[in-house]
Amino acid sequence: MYLGAFLIPLVIMCVVFWQLKVTPFGKHSLLISDTGAQYIPILEYLRSTVLHGQFHLFSFALGTGSSIVPLLTYYVISPFNFLIFLFPAAQLPTAVAWIVILKIGTIGLTMAIFLRHAFLRSGWSLLLFSTAFSLCGFVAMYFYDIMWLDALIWLPIVALGLHRIVSSNHFGLYTVSLTITIFSNYYLGYMTCLFSVLYFIYLIVEHQPVPTPFKETWRMHWPAIRQFVFGSLLAGLMSMVVLIPTAMGMMLTGKSNFFVENYLPTPLFGPEVLAQFGVGTGDFHNHLYHAPSLFMGTLMFLLLIVYFVSPKIKAVEKTRTMWLLIAMGLSLFVTVFNTIWHMFQQPAGFPFRNVYFFTFLALITAYRAWQTHPDQTMNDPQKILALLWGAGLLTIGFTSAQFVPKLWDQFMPSYNNSLYLHSQPNFHLLWLALGLLLLNTMLVFITEWRPIRISLMILIISGELGSNLYLASQGMDFGSETKFEKYFKRDSSLLDRINASSTKSNLHRVDYLHSTISNAYTGPYNHYNDPLMLDYAGLSSYSSTLDEQSRVFQHDLGYFSQNVRRISAQGYTHLTDTLFSVKYRLNADNPHPVTKLNSYAGFGFAVPTKLADVQLRDQTALFNQQMILEALGAQPDTLVRATTMDISTHKASVAEANRAAAKNDRKSGHRYVQTFKLRVNATGLLHGYSPAANVIYSSLLVNGKKAKPLINADGSRYVFKLGQHQKGEVVTVSYVTTRPEAGYSNEFVSLDQAKYVKLAKSLAQQRFKLSRKSGVTWLSGNVQGSAQRRLLYVSIPDTPGWHATVNGKPVKIRSAMHAQSIIPVVKNYRGMIGVPIHVGKNHVVLTYTTPGLKVGALLSALGAAIFAFLVIAGEWVRPLKRRRQQKISK
Repeated sequence: MYLGAFLIPLVIMCVVFWQLKVTPFGKHSLLISDTGAQYIPILEYLRSTVLHGQFHLFSFALGTGSSIVPLLTYYVISPFNFLIFLFPAAQLPTAVAWIVILKIGTIGLTMAIFLRHAFLRSGWSLLLFSTAFSLCGFVAMYFYDIMWLDALIWLPIVALGLHRIVSSNHFGLYTVSLTITIFSNYYLGYMTCLFSVLYFIYLIVEHQPVPTPFKETWRMHWPAIRQFVFGSLLAGLMSMVVLIPTAMGMMLTGKSNFFVENYLPTPLFGPEVLAQFGVGTGDFHNHLYHAPSLFMGTLMFLLLIVYFVSPKIKAVEKTRTMWLLIAMGLSLFVTVFNTIWHMFQQPAGFPFRNVYFFTFLALITAYRAWQTHPDQTMNDPQKILALLWGAGLLTIGFTSAQFVPKLWDQFMPSYNNSLYLHSQPNFHLLWLALGLLLLNTMLVFITEWRPIRISLMILIISGELGSNLYLASQGMDFGSETKFEKYFKRDSSLLDRINASSTKSNLHRVDYLHSTISNAYTGPYNHYNDPLMLDYAGLSSYSSTLDEQSRVFQHDLGYFSQNVRRISAQGYTHLTDTLFSVKYRLNADNPHPVTKLNSYAGFGFAVPTKLADVQLRDQTALFNQQMILEALGAQPDTLVRATTMDISTHKASVAEANRAAAKNDRKSGHRYVQTFKLRVNATGLLHGYSPAANVIYSSLLVNGKKAKPLINADGSRYVFKLGQHQKGEVVTVSYVTTRPEAGYSNEFVSLDQAKYVKLAKSLAQQRFKLSRKSGVTWLSGNVQGSAQRRLLYVSIPDTPGWHATVNGKPVKIRSAMHAQSIIPVVKNYRGMIGVPIHVGKNHVVLTYTTPGLKVGALLSALGAAIFAFLVIAGEWVRPLKRRRQQKISK
């Protein structure tokens, strides 16, 4: 039976992947959404650094440098990920596909273990419920977010541990399984902790045959309550090695921001949610926002209703179960509760991530109904009532879906409500849902041919779950496995030419925004995590653990950042190349793909102390760069404004409007073409910046030629490049806009190449010369200080964990510059590392330790020791003494 519980969902997954032609059954790969943009690059980085013996807890492949612990605990810690070491790097998408398949099979296995031991029942019908959980709506919609699948694997074991606490006062299984859940993914582990409290209360109350006062229940179950509290605290204590450093790291992200609207008691959906019990009601087109994915098979939906209709189940039991389901339902329905369940932040895409807890409870309820043998214990009116209730709820759901979301979008227009409106299922799916409901009703209430009936039920529910998974995958822009292998090898070979590994000494960064790996992706690919995938020190990153301080600093200097989870390498100037120690710029499409930059001055260099006093401002990138140049002692007019000779605006023709990216919102108003005629006042790169963000960059033309950026930044602010030009040259810049009046604040400047190269050479003369022994978390080297330059600027964000010594004496790190954000909140941040130095030779050592890691490790060790002692004393020593005493008494 356990083998069947594992193999049935595994076979269904293989069949669906075969139909979708997904590796290992075809040329398609899961280079989609978070899997392609985050998981595969992160797992490849882990594989590469571990196999080469260069793994560190700090990485320069994460933006401009960040602790890697939050990234590991959010995305990586799962025993299934050991599978990546069995595949070559270029076949990592195939490894990830097998990880998905095996995890979903394991969900079925653990659910079968739970049902078998929690209810002490066996039989082939159990496979119906284990398969329903392993391929429920949550899995169908989010299977490619592989970090979440581990939580579903361990949830049944956690629940079984709670049953054991209540039945026998043994907390060992609960504590171990909850600890592993937190380790596997602390985010959903936190949700599992909340669920454990609800489910434990339910189990305590469930054991009372009649309603009992709270004090009496507390007294009767005090031993179990004590075991639950001890077990929960020990699980938390043993998890501290993960929780403390992760919490300290996550506090540095943009997710620590507070928004009042997330804590209001407002509803998130209406009766249209009932349609989600039908098959095929969600797909990938709507993955960013949609109703809770409740689908678990029509049979399970019917049995959930049977539970509340069956005469074999007492009214008091129905009431308790109803309140448990209502409590979980409210965690989905009410904004403030939903926010609390999602670790006090509303999800940015992939909503209602806690829905699988509701599904789990619904399946348990359905299993209880199944155990009453409804075919024998319910009369015909009751059977008809169950059918009518099911048909009525589905009809209400599908009917409401046709008009309720429209009302939401009309009276409370917002981005989410607009997405929600377009995520509603087609009404014709109601007839399919009703047909399946009628078919399953006939099978449930047939009393004869039991083996054949169970076999038919397994076939039907397998077909439903497989079809729902297939339909949920519609709209996925699958990548190409063969192209991934080809272009991964090509990009890796190019990076090897310049010894670009992020774990090497003599550190420098590489700008490789024009890599070829994007050819393996069908959908948009913005190269954010290329540094992780290809293992080089870069400038970009995309993850839920992105350091907000570093992101804001880069954004204030003109780099493109769409939101708090993304920072791009797009938006550079020669000055930012120097500040971020970019030594090479690569473009695989060029005949000579490697460009060594003359703006490189080393990984650190001595600067005037007044650089530490520079306060960057949000939305003033070019002004910020001017302040930095002045603080560095650059010659006057190193950054020179272009002269605006003429500005003209006219209404865009259809052809001109079509120059903008297709996904750009065309409902935002009339479109205009705005043209600037500029005279360049310095020889060098010409840059533009729009403080009002009125430029649709995908329509940008320079002297009539397309100049759109590699990454679509429409609607955002960043320093855009307009090409190399000579002093006195007249340049025409035009673009499409919906707000031409805002264009008068646009800025156009040139960085005088000769003057800036002279400044870069001057900085390089007093560079931080690293020793060969330097690594990633321990940097040692010498720098020459002077009366004019008594601060060592190091191209590492001034984040917690770094410590410095100068000539063997500890010194306090001083932040070189400060950054500012206005959106999403007004806040000031530290800049890069600045180390005070003396006149003459200085031996500087920088060391990094992950904040909270040592304390977390000590607390985890303490928790493990306490747990071991209690388990030995409670599980072995005491029972042994009892048996000895019984023998003596006999």
